Amino acid sequence: MENMEQQKRDVVEYCRKLRVSQRPPYHCPNANCLKVYRSICGLQSHLLTVDHTGSSTPASGRRKVSSQLHSPATAQLLDTPAVTSLTYAEAQNTVQFELDGRLTRVNIHDRLELHCIDAQAEPRPGTELQVAELQDNKSVFPEPLFRILDSYVLKDAPPMPSSYIRFVECPAEELDARVEYELDEQDCAWLQLMNELRASKGLPKVREDVLELLMDRLEKECYFQVQRRNKASDADDAPLGDDDAVCCICMVGECHASNAILFCDMCNLAVHQDCYGVPYIPEGQWLCRRCLQSPSRAVSCLLCPNKGGAFKQTDRGCWVHVVCAMWIPEVRFANPVFLEPVDSIELIPAARWKLTCYLCRKRGVGTCVQCHKTNCYVPFHVTCAQHAGLYMRLSKSCTGSTMDPGPVCVQRTVYCGTHSPGATPSELSQQAARRPASTWLSTSVSIPTIPLDRIQEIASLVDVEKKSQFVLRVIAYWSLKRQLYNGVPLLRRLQVSSSTHAPNKQPAITADGGADHKGVVQVTRVRQHMERARLLCELLRKRERLKAKMFRMKERCLELELQALVCFLRRLWELIQARDINNIFSEPVDTSKVAGYAEIVARPMDLSTMRSKIDNWEYPSLDAFEQDFDLMIDNCLAFNARDTIYYKAGVRMRSKCGAILSQARSDLASSCIDPDTGVLLSLTTKQQCPPSAEEIAKQVEALVERCKVQPSAEDVSQLQCLLGGAEDLARGPGRSKLIRSIKSHLKIARRKLTLGAGPGVLSRRKARAGARGCYKTAASSP
Repeated sequence: MENMEQQKRDVVEYCRKLRVSQRPPYHCPNANCLKVYRSICGLQSHLLTVDHTGSSTPASGRRKVSSQLHSPATAQLLDTPAVTSLTYAEAQNTVQFELDGRLTRVNIHDRLELHCIDAQAEPRPGTELQVAELQDNKSVFPEPLFRILDSYVLKDAPPMPSSYIRFVECPAEELDARVEYELDEQDCAWLQLMNELRASKGLPKVREDVLELLMDRLEKECYFQVQRRNKASDADDAPLGDDDAVCCICMVGECHASNAILFCDMCNLAVHQDCYGVPYIPEGQWLCRRCLQSPSRAVSCLLCPNKGGAFKQTDRGCWVHVVCAMWIPEVRFANPVFLEPVDSIELIPAARWKLTCYLCRKRGVGTCVQCHKTNCYVPFHVTCAQHAGLYMRLSKSCTGSTMDPGPVCVQRTVYCGTHSPGATPSELSQQAARRPASTWLSTSVSIPTIPLDRIQEIASLVDVEKKSQFVLRVIAYWSLKRQLYNGVPLLRRLQVSSSTHAPNKQPAITADGGADHKGVVQVTRVRQHMERARLLCELLRKRERLKAKMFRMKERCLELELQALVCFLRRLWELIQARDINNIFSEPVDTSKVAGYAEIVARPMDLSTMRSKIDNWEYPSLDAFEQDFDLMIDNCLAFNARDTIYYKAGVRMRSKCGAILSQARSDLASSCIDPDTGVLLSLTTKQQCPPSAEEIAKQVEALVERCKVQPSAEDVSQLQCLLGGAEDLARGPGRSKLIRSIKSHLKIARRKLTLGAGPGVLSRRKARAGARGCYKTAASSP
């Protein structure tokens, strides 16, 4: 019985230490038992009820406590003291780890013995395989093996060639005769489908070189047709390409030297440099981002359903219109100079993606903006609003002051058709209804047609069965592929050649047509004169704007010089008017609506009347302004009851503006404004300003030179005045030195003046000095 109680105590002690040293799950300590428990209570119940020795169950219904508790591992755990938590200082110098189910702590400053695995020693169970692997994997460095050959003779280097290999480009006539077109994966897939269709009809397959020949001839024949059409057209009849050009982002055709309109050499897109983010015009051809990065695949805007236009990529690889990114408030440009990439699209609220555009009637496609009018929430896409002619305006505003402008904020203002300034409610909606929204930004791709006789000549170059049907299918496939590439030639050489015939280039001048040459020269000269006149008008407008700004500044300066008190009172009025939040005192009281006001208030007063009196120069001093302010507050308090908002506003106005008036009075007293005339004293009494230390020193030196012979009483009085001026100077190291110098010269001048007086003056002074001496002697005697 005592043995069972001791085993129960051992189980409880074992479970208590196991809970501190180990986290769940808990395994049974018996190697043959595979029980696992999530809690320590389940393991304790298992150890108390299950007999792991295999003996019979006792009569009490409980099995004997497992003798496995007295195994070496269990005894080691029972002998371990309870694990305690470490302090911060101990945790910095102690390493804690679990080894064979036991929590071990090692101090980092203790010396540890290093044991090596010896091949002769008897290995522990389970380590025989590891020792064998270590013995088998001993790395042995290879030894180099070589032999010397006496018969080997080093040969001389081959001679240098007289000339290097040069690449000579073939002339255009020879390239036109070659087959330059190479099939791509799309062409091979189409040819495979055609061969399967021909095989089903019992026709032989078409080789790849036949398709390459036909595609090459079609491309070059199309290019030849364009060249013939350009030569046939007259140079003087062809208008300049950029005369009627309009930027597709800002819808403005004006441009200048630093912000020219660029045309994409592939899709003929017209954009301003500043609108599209092109700080420098590149040499040669210029391609927009869509034609440069996705020339053969159509792209769509993430923010609107319309196609075509000026695109830029986002930071996640999608495409958006530049105008959409400008007008949606949450969207930003990562680089404000190049306007790419577009980011912050994830900041657009989810509700804006669900709005329905009232122009294109599409819901959930892109994101919409709303009318700027208060209480008007009409949504529409940016591109739909732009091509419907809605009122859209971008303006810049600075958040700082004049000295520190601060960051520039862009304010976007857009109105729907009902609230657009200068338009009737139904005009814009009817205009938008006449044009489908899907075609507003669509770009037309023109594929030149090939004459029938030229098609027959091209077909005669190949020999296949059912030639006419196959050639027609090839022509249809070629047209679709040219449309997919936006009308761009499929041959790289022809792409470069066609870029020189962009619509923004001037027509060529023929050598044999003198009239054509004169007409082009005349048109060019007229255009230069018009451009010069436009630049002169622009410079004139800037000059007049600067002159108006300068005259406004001069007007303010003149008013400050002549009527400084008016400027002071105007600024004081603005501070008082800012305290009238509810505009109670801003306008005079309407006696027709307020009964009995004229009977109680004999002299009405308000802020607007005070402002008109300031502008008419009716306030001779600050006291008159303050009297009108007190009259306005007294009228408010006399007419209104104490429980009204007007009475409380008057009390609040008097308490807030009292401090402003007192501060204004002290500022006016310390300023240079004449209280009688209201003019700045610094301009009329400039000669009365106190002299500086240098001026006083020069005057002292002049007086000292004059007093060397015999000073006069006037010189002594001037030195006395200069001493007072020196004492009024600001404190500094030169002030004290100057005062000492003046005092010493003043003392010397007085002494010379006394010695230069007559004998009667001296005798009277000596008699007075003797009398004072006798009085002091008599007073000091006992």
